[in-house]
Amino acid sequence: MHLLRRRFAQAGALALVAALSMTSAHAAPPARAADLAGRYAILRDARDTGCMVTLSPNPRAKGFRAQLAPACRDQGIVVFDPVGWWLERGKLHLQARKGHNIALDFQDGVWSREGEKPLGLKKI
Repeated sequence: MHLLRRRFAQAGALALVAALSMTSAHAAPPARAADLAGRYAILRDARDTGCMVTLSPNPRAKGFRAQLAPACRDQGIVVFDPVGWWLERGKLHLQARKGHNIALDFQDGVWSREGEKPLGLKKI
């Protein structure tokens, strides 16, 4: 009987480890601004660009403040120059200094935009 309990305990532990690894890889996106705020590496084609953006919990006219780190050398990102962000219908929106915005979906721990110019944010 003791051996049987031990086998069930081992099987339960393995199932728990598998479930935890699956949930962390496919976790739901953060739903609150406080959970989303922080520093993010900016990815292009799933590769780090060396650029970082800080999503602040400080409010502004629409949403919250965003600030690009001054060391960014990717011209496309520098021209976009994110100044704001907000959550809407499960998507993270980044607003450019000139007013336009992009929408990012959460998948496998990264906020990303698919298409001809793929872009992503990964929390640091």
